[in-house]
Amino acid sequence: MDTTAAVDRFDLPASARAVLRALATEGPATRPQLSTALALSRPTMSVAMAELSRLGLVAGQGSSRGATGRSAVLYSLAPTAGHVLGVEIGATVVRAAAYTLDGREICTAEVRLPSDQPTVTPEAADAAAGVVRTVREEVGARYGPLREVVVAAPTLPNVGASGAGHGGGGRGGGGGGGLQPDGTVRITDALAVPDGVPVTVENNVNCAAVAEHRFGVARHQQMFAYIQVGVKIGVGIVLDGRLMQGANGAAGEAAMLPFPWSESQQPRRAGLERFLGSDALMERCRAAWPASGGGPVPLDARALFASAASGHAAARRVVDEHAAAIGRLVAAVVALLDPGLVVLGGGVGQNQLVLLEVRRTVHELTWPTDITIGGLADRATLLGAVHVALTRALDSMT
Repeated sequence: MDTTAAVDRFDLPASARAVLRALATEGPATRPQLSTALALSRPTMSVAMAELSRLGLVAGQGSSRGATGRSAVLYSLAPTAGHVLGVEIGATVVRAAAYTLDGREICTAEVRLPSDQPTVTPEAADAAAGVVRTVREEVGARYGPLREVVVAAPTLPNVGASGAGHGGGGRGGGGGGGLQPDGTVRITDALAVPDGVPVTVENNVNCAAVAEHRFGVARHQQMFAYIQVGVKIGVGIVLDGRLMQGANGAAGEAAMLPFPWSESQQPRRAGLERFLGSDALMERCRAAWPASGGGPVPLDARALFASAASGHAAARRVVDEHAAAIGRLVAAVVALLDPGLVVLGGGVGQNQLVLLEVRRTVHELTWPTDITIGGLADRATLLGAVHVALTRALDSMT
């Protein structure tokens, strides 16, 4: 663990906390603008700004001319006010990004994993440590202390533990009792960050749902479901504008839906995830591929979808059948939640070839529901982790 520079904490008055949060979330503003927006008197604003300036949290950045023609200094968060890290541990790639407290990207780094890794393996944890180290070296001391780290990972609750979930609103944090996501301790131990900096592990699908709600196609939606289909599956649920966690922090674990379920078959644990995951998709693709005249069998889901898009009949049949199966999962979510909007994500789920068949299947099995593809592509998970980190950092300061 890096023992340099523990995070400084402030005992700010309420007025200074309000100004700090406003500059972080709304951007640069003058004192008159802040006074009006926050209903603070001029003397109170002066005291608040003096305290924030003394602590190096805000700084002037030029001037703005108002309606009366007078110029006023524009204030923003100081570059040294601090920064956060978002980390994504995916099945095929590991990424990290540093952002200032007012949401500006500083730098990013990523590394591809040598093979699909549906759980948090030691190799994935080591890769996360590497990209975090790269980003921290580039950030240096120019942006103040690191205030929060949020890691988005394909975690599952430890059903053998007792108690409720923890970690400040996600599916786990780095310690304590209750439900523990797989790999949490491994991740938090691997990351070299200063002592005292909170490191929280969140479910990757939840992070993607947060990003789509904040920046993507679900902006301003009070209720929607984000459904990820790729190497693994998962559902993120936003209800009344907030991420739904569940009693054990495991809301949206679609992998646990009973599957198969019929008069002649008994459900298997995580059977639906095995069936809808990209590994099983490619197994079905190889089994259905024509022995002659079909060309080489696609090596992975990306190649399969590329063949289907180019008009290959066998590839399109496999894709359509898989899309119909995804549609049945979506129909189950619609039947239970009636979310009004479903956002599809993941390496398979966000493919345009999937969308039409999913819509057709859902309409056939339930009722018309707005179904669309996520607007942030493969950046959704990392952006969600960054946003959660920013929210928590500001909460701790204000």
